[in-house]
Amino acid sequence: MAVVDTGSFVGAARIVHRTPSAISMQMKRLETQIGQPIFVHQGRSIMLTPAGEALLTYARRALGIAEEAIVRFNRLLHGRAVRLGMTDEYAVAFLPSVLASYTAAYPLVEISVMCRTSSTMSRMLDEGELDVALVTAGATDRAGWPDTAIHRDRLVWAGLAHGTAHLRRPLAVAAGPASCIWRKSAIDALDAAGISYQIVCTSENLVGQLALVMAGLAVAPLPIVALSAELTPFGPEQGLPSVGYYDVVLRLSPHAPHDMTSTIVDHVRAYFATRQNS
Repeated sequence: MAVVDTGSFVGAARIVHRTPSAISMQMKRLETQIGQPIFVHQGRSIMLTPAGEALLTYARRALGIAEEAIVRFNRLLHGRAVRLGMTDEYAVAFLPSVLASYTAAYPLVEISVMCRTSSTMSRMLDEGELDVALVTAGATDRAGWPDTAIHRDRLVWAGLAHGTAHLRRPLAVAAGPASCIWRKSAIDALDAAGISYQIVCTSENLVGQLALVMAGLAVAPLPIVALSAELTPFGPEQGLPSVGYYDVVLRLSPHAPHDMTSTIVDHVRAYFATRQNS
């Protein structure tokens, strides 16, 4: 699997922490075991033979079962599920696809999902109340924390389709709490554009903001991926300034058992990599 994922014995050697010659010898032994060649060289690239493609399917299944067993017995040892956190907006946009594919691969692994603000989740990670979380980059920077920006997307002004809230002045805005980086980006954009506004709703939860937006009484700075069919993104064409972009960060708790979190971390990273490529 490492050779296939990296495209070379050298790349695989880095992943499994062995020398390229050791990887080459291991692949030759594997070919001897199955009695057929697994790889064929095409220039500088290494490609799978039909037998290699069939073997790769079994390899992924075998490693998936092994990882599932490790996670399950570590969960029994620790007496709890893997605790995954994310904001309401990320839960709406990403969680269904992540959970559907993850539970299909690891049906026996239990996941506990908590939806909180980025600042709250950072505290929970720090205190060991969460294992893994998707937070907004820049919202709660902690020096020395192991995290990775895995997704970038656009913020927009979300308003009711065919509504008029985006035209009113002062502009009625529904936003997150003062610690919310999207709220700050929205206010900065309005100030720079010289647009008068009023914060008419402050809510830590997406549903609280959407109540006013769906009633046609306000607009809200939200990720474009979190908008439902009833909502429309407004921007410069409708007289509102661009709000900018945001990064999603995968953050791990320093207290989380590695064996419990490794599969969900790898799976979330793979999900966003596929999303970006598509």
